[in-house]
Amino acid sequence: MNVLEKEKALIELLREKESVAIAFSGGVDSTYLLDVANGIPGLNVVAITAKSPLHAKDEGSFADRFCTERGIEHVMIDMPLLQYKEIRENSPKRCYYCKKVIFSALKSRLGEEYVLADGTNLDDFNDYRPGLQACEELSVWHPLSEAKLAKSEIYELSKIRRLETSDKPPFACLASRIPYGHFLTKDNLEQVEEAEKFIQSLGFKQYRVRHHGEIARIELLPHDIGKLLDESIRLQIDNKLKSLGFSYVALDLKGYKTGSMNIGVKK
Repeated sequence: MNVLEKEKALIELLREKESVAIAFSGGVDSTYLLDVANGIPGLNVVAITAKSPLHAKDEGSFADRFCTERGIEHVMIDMPLLQYKEIRENSPKRCYYCKKVIFSALKSRLGEEYVLADGTNLDDFNDYRPGLQACEELSVWHPLSEAKLAKSEIYELSKIRRLETSDKPPFACLASRIPYGHFLTKDNLEQVEEAEKFIQSLGFKQYRVRHHGEIARIELLPHDIGKLLDESIRLQIDNKLKSLGFSYVALDLKGYKTGSMNIGVKK
């Protein structure tokens, strides 16, 4: 099937439901899914977003604006995730515990008539994603993967729909910047968020600031590394990140790689 045929299959899957609640992060996948669902006549759609220290504030702001502009009912739930020991400890199963807490809260907020869906796509099953186990246990529906849609195809369809996320880089939760076994705190998550926001303000689109205690390790796409080495930009980043509390600022010479913190983790 081509991408338009897959989108048609997705629409048919959604039409089989009466009421769908979409876990809406503001990322590429959930934005596309919500846009498709919202365009189906007769389908009762609500977007539901978790707010927590693990999620960048800009993502929540985008999610709220997106729904407001389209008249989509949007429920935002404050989630004090750092209150949970299993999440704070940041083990390789952190994503499982986190998804379990979040989706349990979302489901309890919804009426029984709603099917809870998320933006899991076909490619997500090829990566280390312990959160998928929590989704299975809580019967969270993955309509994108059921329609056989891969990440690249979702980008393509988002472009056709002229969604502003059509060129938005993947953005995992802030906890993915902290090595497993290092405790998550409000402070280190905010350090990462502010550091990445500053790097974005300099024109970089795909980036990560990995938090290694006193060291901030910056990952960029290989073709952007030369830009960072410009003296003016290099010094701006060094000064800003040190003002946030880092003692050393390092550049990863291999460049950005999704899931780089998962290296060595048993799947």
